[in-house]
Amino acid sequence: MEEKRETEKLCPTCGDEMVLEVASYPMGSVFLKERFHVDIYRCPKCDRVNLFAAKGKLVTCPVCGSSHHADERCAICAINAAFERNN
Repeated sequence: MEEKRETEKLCPTCGDEMVLEVASYPMGSVFLKERFHVDIYRCPKCDRVNLFAAKGKLVTCPVCGSSHHADERCAICAINAAFERNN
């Protein structure tokens, strides 16, 4: 059997290499301070989708204390700002 590289994700259905479709997708409601982030991989051969714990860097918002990916805005603070503008 061929040895797989550590970063390679193989499809459990057909054995083809899966490709990263979405990095650090937040799971759960935007209203939760601690959301679980996953990387979404898709098999180009059979279209199976698998979720893996995100490898990206999570940061803690200094304003509200929620965690989010370093490359995205804080969702809690964005929602709060939107509601403040409407009042």
